[in-house]
Amino acid sequence: MLRKQYFKARDLYYKYIISTLVRYFLILLGVKVGRNLYARAFPNLVLDELSEVIIGDNVVFKGKVEIRSINKACVTLKSEVKLDIGVRIVATNGANVVFSKAADIGCYSIFNCGDDFSIGCGCLVAGFCYFQTSDHNIKAGIPINQQGYEHGTIKIGDDSWIAGGCFILSGVTVSDGCVIGANSVVNKSLPPNTVAAGSPAKVIATRR
Repeated sequence: MLRKQYFKARDLYYKYIISTLVRYFLILLGVKVGRNLYARAFPNLVLDELSEVIIGDNVVFKGKVEIRSINKACVTLKSEVKLDIGVRIVATNGANVVFSKAADIGCYSIFNCGDDFSIGCGCLVAGFCYFQTSDHNIKAGIPINQQGYEHGTIKIGDDSWIAGGCFILSGVTVSDGCVIGANSVVNKSLPPNTVAAGSPAKVIATRR
């Protein structure tokens, strides 16, 4: 009985105290926040005057997350998006970063967006995935850290599932309905409703 009361009190604490404080904290920092934000911890937010963060209705932060929107970038979390603990979203260089309705992102996944990124409605991303829209230039004779980057968009279609530990590289489109096996490296675009796995990822089946 005591255990049940504890969990009930804890849930009320997150819903009515922490979530309310987080909501007003974000609004004070210039974030547009929809209704019914649920947060179990304050996010680590970096936002400059030229950039935006937009949060839709019924968004959930399951733990401490990090959102950086700088250099004219925009991060949009549409309604019912869920971010698990340790998720890190970085947007810069004017990138438009969109998490569509009901996208569910697993723990410690990283979205490094120096170019446009989008993930479709109802997508599932397991923990420890990495999405990288930028690549270092690597000409010989010049230190790599002085060469800058090449950029390419990433687009994840609706109803896709990306299993744990995957890397999705720049210039890739994962079409609607795709499934990516665990620990895969996706460096080429995939057609709709395909199952891909491996490093580099290759199509191994079709959803039926």
